[in-house]
Amino acid sequence: MSRYQTRFQTREHAGAELASALRAYRATGALVLAIPRGGVPVARVVADALGADFDLVMARRIDAGVALDDTGKTWRTSGAEADSGAGSLRGPHFDQLCRQRAVYTPVRKPADPGGRVVIVVDDGLVSGATMHAALASLRKRHPARLVCALPIATRTGLDQVRALADEIVCLDTPDRIENLAHFYHEFQLVSDDRVRQLTGMASAPAQVRAGPGAAASVPSLSKAMLIPYGTTRLRAMLESAPNPIGVAVMVHAGGAQRRAARSQYLARKLRAQGLATMLVDLKPDSRVDDAPASEVDELTARLAQALDFLHAGTPFASLPVGLLSAGTAAAAALRAAADSPSPAGAIACMAGRPDLAGDAILRRLETPTLLICASGNPDSIRINHLAFEQMHCPRQLRLVPASGCGFDDRKALADVATLTVDWFERHLAQRPRPCLGYSE
Repeated sequence: MSRYQTRFQTREHAGAELASALRAYRATGALVLAIPRGGVPVARVVADALGADFDLVMARRIDAGVALDDTGKTWRTSGAEADSGAGSLRGPHFDQLCRQRAVYTPVRKPADPGGRVVIVVDDGLVSGATMHAALASLRKRHPARLVCALPIATRTGLDQVRALADEIVCLDTPDRIENLAHFYHEFQLVSDDRVRQLTGMASAPAQVRAGPGAAASVPSLSKAMLIPYGTTRLRAMLESAPNPIGVAVMVHAGGAQRRAARSQYLARKLRAQGLATMLVDLKPDSRVDDAPASEVDELTARLAQALDFLHAGTPFASLPVGLLSAGTAAAAALRAAADSPSPAGAIACMAGRPDLAGDAILRRLETPTLLICASGNPDSIRINHLAFEQMHCPRQLRLVPASGCGFDDRKALADVATLTVDWFERHLAQRPRPCLGYSE
């Protein structure tokens, strides 16, 4: 068993929590600067949540305790050795910094931090060298206030930058960090294309100029959100390439950490086929794998709130919606589709409990519904077959070859993604096609 405790699901999740800790700077005209590449997804979420301007601050570690800023100046933390040998490394690293800046922001000058509240963000800090260079360089440009903001950092690393910042906001400070990936459930390499996408998001809407009669363009988006519901907040992650054909709202109820890798994999597959994805945990504080049957009404109300938020608080209000659900959340999806004044265009239930929606809901449901079961789970097949027989809407029940009772292997998940994309494309595109089948 790992001795590390996963602190964040993704960099975007870390950004949402960091934005909450920085809420005092909301609507203050702050400038959020990200250290590429790992800091960019974190900072993008922070900037969006604070209503702040967003840009990059270029810095690069070149040796132990030594880093470069974007002017080519070498900065050393207090722990650096005088004969570190960094001089011979400076040239190639500075060339790389210049190339990165040219790739990431090719058509605009860097934002001026002078006289502004500046918040510098990275995805974590170990030795402190890179952050030290970024802060030292910015300090020379006379910001009104310089804030260092981090999801996670070592105490010794923070000591290296403390004197350069007016304020440090850090969510977690373990004694030692061998690898930042140990503290994130998903910690993939951030590509140059991803950095360009995120740095270009702020100006994307202004650049769109649709001609007469042309469909409005929808920008790319990657945003962690907290949806208010009563006294709690539902965590959601909305991501899309430009101009999606619809939104796949992916919902589950509890077991977030166990489901995270599966949900992220499915979301990537759906986005690759032109869909936006919105991942929503209807029970964010639950440690169990699924909600009990007695909570279906509550889950339905939470899902309805999430769908209202999607239509009222995102750029995707006019797009058709498909619901992809699992477990007890499948019953909530069916009820929400049957009762909503603006129902979803299609539903896919993966190892779901459609029976918990109730016979009356199943009989009057009109939304095209795909039921997906693992071939090795006879109980799930029986439950979904009975629900299938109750329905009168366009529907299919598909069995996916799986080694066990669930969809834990990649091959089974890939099959689920293919079935879901095909179903959503067919019905969200509003091409009427009679569909009734039962197959493997």
